[in-house]
Amino acid sequence: MDPTSFARSVFDSAPAYRRFLADAGFSAVPDWESIPIMDKETYLLAYPVEELCHGGGLHGCHLIGASSGFSRSGSLFWPKRPEDEGDYVASIGRMLADHYAIHRRRTLALVCLAFGTWIGGMQIAAALRTLAGTGTYPLTVATPGLNLREAAAIHQRFHHAFDQCLVLTNPSNISLLGALLRRASPDMPEGSVSFPVVGEFFSEAFRERVAADFGHSPESPFCVWTGYGSADTGDLGVETAATVGLRKWFHRRPQLSEQVLGARETPMLLAPTSKAHLEIIGGEIVATKDQIIPLVRYNTRDHGGLLERSSLGEMGVPEEVTALLPERILFVHGRVSDSVVFYGTNLKVPAIGDFLLSLPERFRYAGLFQVRRSEGDAATRFLFTVFTHGMDGLPPEGDYTEALLAFLRENSLEFTAKYDNLCLAAGEPLIRVELRDIATLDPTVKHRFLLEE
Repeated sequence: MDPTSFARSVFDSAPAYRRFLADAGFSAVPDWESIPIMDKETYLLAYPVEELCHGGGLHGCHLIGASSGFSRSGSLFWPKRPEDEGDYVASIGRMLADHYAIHRRRTLALVCLAFGTWIGGMQIAAALRTLAGTGTYPLTVATPGLNLREAAAIHQRFHHAFDQCLVLTNPSNISLLGALLRRASPDMPEGSVSFPVVGEFFSEAFRERVAADFGHSPESPFCVWTGYGSADTGDLGVETAATVGLRKWFHRRPQLSEQVLGARETPMLLAPTSKAHLEIIGGEIVATKDQIIPLVRYNTRDHGGLLERSSLGEMGVPEEVTALLPERILFVHGRVSDSVVFYGTNLKVPAIGDFLLSLPERFRYAGLFQVRRSEGDAATRFLFTVFTHGMDGLPPEGDYTEALLAFLRENSLEFTAKYDNLCLAAGEPLIRVELRDIATLDPTVKHRFLLEE
């Protein structure tokens, strides 16, 4: 893509883009570096959807999909055209064959995602049903959606007829679904269940925990596997065996990860799509991409960056790790909003999750937690609900609270400076942990780490 030429074509085609530039003081497309940055609020939500589209209308639109619907503004609806999906079905088939050998292994695929108009669940379910219907692969599909109990029941009834089961879901569903699967299918063969996932950041510690729980090698890159994108941008990158290998290499060297990638908790590393022009501006990922709603310098509001493969050798990354990497590697820390804001201090959700995964076995952490913020008369309190495997014989809740506070103090000098003084002023602890058995969690509702205020 020649991004400047593309911007000029969007100027000619999309009325909203002409208005957007005019509002910024431009009567034509300026030099690339002068082109203003757009985002969801200033562009996608600021103009009628028809004016955002090529040609100023919905000509050629074959599908209307939605974003997740969990934002405060509710679901946002986006049109799609056939070329936006491109060779999506064939591409999914190739990747599943490469990663999971679905061309020669009898495979049960359970799509455990939200359906309705949400583009992710709809598109993945349709692609897998199409693949299964061609007869090219020994593939059988079931769509229990977010009814995870039904997913476990289907697995219990049918998994003996298959070599493997692929569960396509959100990362935050895996811990609960794993508990349900183990209860329903105690004879589940080691390494027979894998999780291609969408929708959320997950840490490398989480992937290695899933590998251990489901009998995969700790080096397995695809026991949990993901791409990166959104309803408004489409796909922007995908994990490969090489990018996962590089992530594991940095994950085991947290100081180097912090030096090179900006965080001790190694971000996701992906091969960027050739269909988008990606920039990093102010530490955030900015995408330019052609689709029915073309985007020019669109700020995804995701934290991330780009690595050059040629620079990795200077960092000490061995050649066997770098050999199969793409020329550029996209790294993604997750949504800018994936933080608990404690009196102005950002406490990163992935880092808290990694800490909880590292707790000793006696804490029986089940892989999920939630944070609820409540406003009092004089103070804002934060309740961490930590899900455990059973409740009998657990350490007291105070032990979890002390461990969490020790971790937060160790990892944030700003938090350390604030917490005790704020608690003293409020006359009460401002962070508290409660425990809950994971078996009590509703398996038909998408899990959220951060609950609405």
